[in-house]
Amino acid sequence: PLRPSLHHNFFCLQTTDDDGRRKEQMCLCFFSDEPHEDDQRADRAHKFKTGMIDAPCEDPLIFCGSFCCLECMNCYMRHKVLEGNMDNYVCCQGYYDNQCFKAGSFGDQGNPCCLACEGCCCVSCAVSATRMYVMDKFMLQSDPCDRRIIRFNNFMQLLSCICDILACFVPELRDCAELIRFIADIVFLCTAGCMNAQVNIELKHRKGQEPPVVADGGMALQEPPKPAMMDERPPEAAVAVAAPAEQRSFPVTIPDGVTQGTQLQVTAPSGQTMMFAVPPGAYPGQTVLVPY
Repeated sequence: PLRPSLHHNFFCLQTTDDDGRRKEQMCLCFFSDEPHEDDQRADRAHKFKTGMIDAPCEDPLIFCGSFCCLECMNCYMRHKVLEGNMDNYVCCQGYYDNQCFKAGSFGDQGNPCCLACEGCCCVSCAVSATRMYVMDKFMLQSDPCDRRIIRFNNFMQLLSCICDILACFVPELRDCAELIRFIADIVFLCTAGCMNAQVNIELKHRKGQEPPVVADGGMALQEPPKPAMMDERPPEAAVAVAAPAEQRSFPVTIPDGVTQGTQLQVTAPSGQTMMFAVPPGAYPGQTVLVPY
């Protein structure tokens, strides 16, 4: 049997499998819940404590604050995930670097004015960067339902853009385009609110905890215990990764094309082969001190 039901604030389709057990699927089932082929976070062992779909009920204050004033909440959440240490701030935490733009190279590091501009002018990038920073810090992967919600939001933004373009040439479509744009804006604000609420719940859950260190095949995977400390030296200067005092460390230069969270294989001075995760805030050309 197939019937609609209200579940987790979304309409779902409820079916029964061969064993007689009930199974529920979101009505957004036409959006894939599979990770993107280039998603480097897809195979991680850890997940968010709360999925985006449940986050509004778990943390309604952050959700409503994001819905009503996303710009202010962007700044608040970034300051919170950085644990109040603005020395670790760079524009979008370096997640949107490209050939023409390198975070930390134009006076944005530790600059609260840049944070305010990012939160107000690049709202979607700011929300995503904060969430990705937490995912890389705690080695988290997305819930399949999270991917569907994000893809539905992206679909609505593209649909709104297409309708606006068509309305420029077909005046009769202008009212329809405005309606779709309004719906797309609501979907975006809800999605952003879910992301911020999810991140805030995760920070509360992990308060006082050290980020996990994951072992794979007997090799030590060095997860950055704390955000990379960005000092005031030039970009090529070393970025220190926090490590226990009794451990030694050796420098590794981040190669071109490598992003935060990427696992790199390196050889320590002792001859030990290791894997370590590129820390948030680091970018190609910088030197990272890796403990061993």
